[in-house]
Amino acid sequence: MEPGYIPRTLDHQEKFFFWEADQFILAVLIIGIGVSLGMMLTGIIGGGLVAYAYGRLKSGKHPKFASHLMYWWLPSTISSRTQITPPSDCRYYLG
Repeated sequence: MEPGYIPRTLDHQEKFFFWEADQFILAVLIIGIGVSLGMMLTGIIGGGLVAYAYGRLKSGKHPKFASHLMYWWLPSTISSRTQITPPSDCRYYLG
């Protein structure tokens, strides 16, 4: 009997059932929208498909792929910004 999941390295992301945390958040968000609109079955199917498609999209990429997407596609007021990185809409080229 296996007592629990033990990751091989410390770089593994947290998992909830068989999805990683960011996939699970997407699925729950879509399911919640479906439930609030009165279309529970459509929300469950849509949430599962969106989470599966996102998992396929990010497979083989950096573990923080979602934060990279948010940096490039969301306005800098929404996405988290540090002192070191400039806003994504300001692109200066030296040379």
